[in-house]
Amino acid sequence: MSKISVIVPVYNAEKYLKQCIESILKQTFQDYDIILINDGSKDKSGIICNEYARRDKRITVIHTKNCGPAAARRAGVEAAQGKYITFVDADDWLDGNMLSFLIEELDKWHADIICLGHKEVDGKGSILSCTAQEMERIEMTLPVQMMYHLHGTRLIDSGPWAKLIARCLFEDIDFCDSVTIGEDYFMVLQLLEKAEKVVLCKEAMYNRCIRITSISRSGYTERHQNAFKQYMYWRRYLLGRYPELEAEIVGYHTEYEMAVMTAMCRNKKYDKSVIRYLVKDLRENWRVILHCRKTPLYMRVSAMVIAYCYPVFIVIFRAVHLLTGR
Repeated sequence: MSKISVIVPVYNAEKYLKQCIESILKQTFQDYDIILINDGSKDKSGIICNEYARRDKRITVIHTKNCGPAAARRAGVEAAQGKYITFVDADDWLDGNMLSFLIEELDKWHADIICLGHKEVDGKGSILSCTAQEMERIEMTLPVQMMYHLHGTRLIDSGPWAKLIARCLFEDIDFCDSVTIGEDYFMVLQLLEKAEKVVLCKEAMYNRCIRITSISRSGYTERHQNAFKQYMYWRRYLLGRYPELEAEIVGYHTEYEMAVMTAMCRNKKYDKSVIRYLVKDLRENWRVILHCRKTPLYMRVSAMVIAYCYPVFIVIFRAVHLLTGR
């Protein structure tokens, strides 16, 4: 049994997959297995996965029909044998000593989850930004602390990558298989709540590739509606559990509400039922939203325009979208 299971959901990633897998194989820490979940890829990703599995006995490939990243992660966790789990997106890559560093920190702190910062890079590998805190380490033993750094400081990434997680925490986790936007956030907050100790390290050793084809710039679909319902469900849950973090939680979720509205504007598919709910919610929380400093000013202003005159926001955004393509 290996110490770490590295789970890589794969979907149409033939251009980037080899770099991702090679970055794992070249780790200084070698007590791991790799689980590649080919999520119904239509390109050569499945062939690439099979080639690597033939070359290295530590690699397992699971081919599934396309069900989305949440279902792929669940399949990977179910197949995992390692005591700890880490996730890597198929178009991202790791610094050479990341796994070694994670294990050393986990053993030192006796933690259930170790979180790192990450570098955002473009397709050529140039660093666009780096998320790293000023403090060397932040140790958290209370769920309210973890939720604060997830929603308030945003030092804990909402994605499952750049983390080492005890496999036992995944028992009874709802992976939200039917959701394909924001599903990683729903999984992460459940894992944080189950953890007895989480340690956040300042080192940024995970390279997250940012591409303009990101879902965040796509038009509105039923997937956005499903995700919106999940966000509202988890917000009600979180506010019931952590009322002292109202500003942080509402501010964090407001940014997703803005993403839903802008997605509608991009392809002019306006979901009236979602807009009505969104307008009502923004009006009820306008004071909290305006005072949430972590949310960018332009988003807070946009939220108020949507709350009280959303057609004006649509006109303005459509004009900006046509001029800039964003």
